[in-house]
Amino acid sequence: MNKIFFVIWGDPKFYQTLIFLSQKLSKKKFKIYVISRNLNNFKDVIQNVNFGKKVKLLNPPNFINYKFNFINYLIFHFFVVIQLILKKPKHVIFFNKKALLNILFSKILNKKTKFIYHNFDFDLISNTKNFIEKILVKLEFFSSKICDYLIFPSKKRANLFKKYSKNNLSKYYSFMNCFPKKIKTNNSLKFRKFIIKNKFQSKNIVCHLGSIGPKHFLNEIVESFKYTNNRILLVIAGSSINGFGKKLKKIIEVNNLEKKIFVFEDVSNDYWFEILKNSHLGLCFYKQSSLSHRHMAGTSQKFNNYLFFNIPMITNNNSDFKNFKKNYDILEMVNPKSPKLIAQKIDYLFSKKKRYKQIKNNMKIAFAKKLNFDSQYKESYKYIL
Repeated sequence: MNKIFFVIWGDPKFYQTLIFLSQKLSKKKFKIYVISRNLNNFKDVIQNVNFGKKVKLLNPPNFINYKFNFINYLIFHFFVVIQLILKKPKHVIFFNKKALLNILFSKILNKKTKFIYHNFDFDLISNTKNFIEKILVKLEFFSSKICDYLIFPSKKRANLFKKYSKNNLSKYYSFMNCFPKKIKTNNSLKFRKFIIKNKFQSKNIVCHLGSIGPKHFLNEIVESFKYTNNRILLVIAGSSINGFGKKLKKIIEVNNLEKKIFVFEDVSNDYWFEILKNSHLGLCFYKQSSLSHRHMAGTSQKFNNYLFFNIPMITNNNSDFKNFKKNYDILEMVNPKSPKLIAQKIDYLFSKKKRYKQIKNNMKIAFAKKLNFDSQYKESYKYIL
């Protein structure tokens, strides 16, 4: 049985494409080993995740307190190398640059193994803020040249990486972070009980799912609800970054919006999916502070959650989303810097029922034809594996 290593310095539960890929390959009789950072000292927010049959999760031991990240990072790399020597996988997929750097050690010991770099998020040296990050980006560019294949969430990102890394040796593929056509999500009753308890059955629910942090125009989104009508509610759910969720709750309180905006931190997968099933509109904004944030159309996990659950969405009005909309008319756009414009666009979609239904129908067609995991797999990993 062919063995494949998934290597990631982080929590694999946060990466839907990794999970779907693990499930897919395990059905194809590959033996999958997911090697990830040891996070036993951290709270398990997402909880139960099915990585598929014949999939084994491996973590390096925590010899030192988890706060000593650099020491644990070295232990992680040593652990991966040992597992490579013992199990001799046919393919190794590194997810993101901190895992990729392991190739500097593992390639020497595993010359017959094919190495794949699957990147979810990269940036340019010019955008990095400190010396260490600059070194990491340079190492990422260098390490990528040792890989046989490189995979990015969009062709645009792949082309930019090729340009700036000057890597003309590897083969490039794109793989948008889409959901499979056939997938069952677990049900939770917690959010439904919240709706019934507060008598919100007749309300239109707008959701913003994902990181609760400063890079998603959440301050502007909250302020926009001063201008929406009382039939519309906002649900913000996800993992809070550096206490940003608490700051947001204070802003909501100061503006007397406690009856219109609700923030749920550290929600489980089941709760996350239940919110999506009960939402009517999704918000998908990214501050243009990094290369990845400037190229989120079709690649964002937030975007693809809304697409799978057939929820019309409002996105940035940047060139990336504008170009995407020419091919897939499945969204409305707005300048997220303006709370009043956000409110106007929300009201517009709920008042224009014909346009709202058109978007939902277009989403179904786009998902069935192209914007799904199965189509993305056929254009990348099917060739590689």
